[in-house]
Amino acid sequence: MRKLLLDAYAVLAWLEEEPGYLFVRDLLRQAQAGQIWCGVCAINLGEVYYRTCRKHSLPQADKHLALLLRLPWEIIAADNDLVWDAATIKGRHRLSYADAFFVACARRHGADLVTNDPEIKVLPERPPVIWPGVGDTPKE
Repeated sequence: MRKLLLDAYAVLAWLEEEPGYLFVRDLLRQAQAGQIWCGVCAINLGEVYYRTCRKHSLPQADKHLALLLRLPWEIIAADNDLVWDAATIKGRHRLSYADAFFVACARRHGADLVTNDPEIKVLPERPPVIWPGVGDTPKE
């Protein structure tokens, strides 16, 4: 089964109906149908939460979080091994700590990365990045 890991960029695109949200919506539909496995790191969901707090409000962030917790994906907790893996990635490359968790999670689960984050796209030795043009439908 195809495995895909979404980052905060992808989740926020979906929540805010920004470019790429249709692609993410279709991935979530495929996950609901059991056609693909989708995951998200809890650290990246925390990023979505704080960004929503800043952009909108705490009540809106709580509303989004309640929705996100019901989506058809696995939420991956940050255990010690994941922390060390993310710290190693962060120590070797110029990217945010949350992005380092995203890459470390994807490596652990053998998943492709779903993002349009430019820091991730240029990262050497990363899993494949999936983010087709706006309006494209993901292929199984």
